[in-house]
Amino acid sequence: MTAPTLVRSCVISCAVTVAAVLAAGALSAESPSAQKSAKPTAAPSHRVVACYFHRTVRCPTCRRISAYIEEGIQAGFAREIQEGRVSVAMVDFQDPKNERFTNFYKITGPTLVLMDIREGKVASWKPAPKVWSLVGDKEAFFRYVQGEVRAYLDGK
Repeated sequence: MTAPTLVRSCVISCAVTVAAVLAAGALSAESPSAQKSAKPTAAPSHRVVACYFHRTVRCPTCRRISAYIEEGIQAGFAREIQEGRVSVAMVDFQDPKNERFTNFYKITGPTLVLMDIREGKVASWKPAPKVWSLVGDKEAFFRYVQGEVRAYLDGK
């Protein structure tokens, strides 16, 4: 697959992932144990979503962080993305329609949140705040984000 085709595929996959995550309640403002939504039939029973909550108007650093998140996860998890076990979502936390997610995940500024999704429900989640301090070192940024995603994939 050529790079432009791969990027188009990733963008389409990300759009579908956001829709599926929202439909499945993975970004639900309910606690993970209280979620009652149906699991999408095509989704694996265990997957990880890297969700970057960003502002409506984004500075160059925020845009770079978004790009590094997508690129780093694509580079480290191409097979897992194809299998549906890893995905990336971008959510505008200032958009009123996303207020419940902003409140549930305690978003006050641009934040990468990693979600461990099991059986269609968020089993656990955590912020990945080091993206801000590592944005000046692309390789370290990739290692950090890939390590955090890998830890959830491996059940750690």
